[in-house]
Amino acid sequence: MNSDQKANIDASVRALCESLFSAWSYFHLLRGLNEGGRSNLEVVEQFSWLLDQTWRAVFDGFFANVGTLLDAKKSTYSLPNLVTLIRRYGDAGLKQLLPEVEACLSEKDGAIAKIRNWRHQAVAHRTTGPQDQDFYAANKMTLADLEDASKQLEEALNHLSWHVLSIHNDTRSGSEGLVDEGRRLFASISMGLDHRYRSREGSDV
Repeated sequence: MNSDQKANIDASVRALCESLFSAWSYFHLLRGLNEGGRSNLEVVEQFSWLLDQTWRAVFDGFFANVGTLLDAKKSTYSLPNLVTLIRRYGDAGLKQLLPEVEACLSEKDGAIAKIRNWRHQAVAHRTTGPQDQDFYAANKMTLADLEDASKQLEEALNHLSWHVLSIHNDTRSGSEGLVDEGRRLFASISMGLDHRYRSREGSDV
């Protein structure tokens, strides 16, 4: 593998890390909203519409970024295209790395398959309407599913990056603080609501 070929792979890995970092950021934001809301139900009740729309927007952002990692179009930086580059440039030893990643990407069931369905049918191309209950039932996902899929994709990326470039990427930990900020945000709003309620009670006396 010459220097130009290695530089192409490095550029692809960097772009994939950016997409995966964004996906983790959206995931941690979702978890922060979820944990903050569950601990402060009065906030959810007071701002239900705003929080519902925020959740949907973040949800779409997560799938858009993870979908980029799975996209097989030649013009995108994706794991399938990184596999193609390593197959084209790599020696026999590097090519032995590819089946493990390809097996991960080609799963027909599980979290990654559902993410691919969400991205193609409900987020990117909108071929699935909001009333398509069969689609939502078949592709229902929890936050644990989103986390599991993100972990699998990060492991697949690092499996290639480490052996080709000797680089291990941590795309997850940089945004973990969003979970705690979500909890504190809801707690602060709850305190404000409680203070307003007590102030009204006092003024009625």
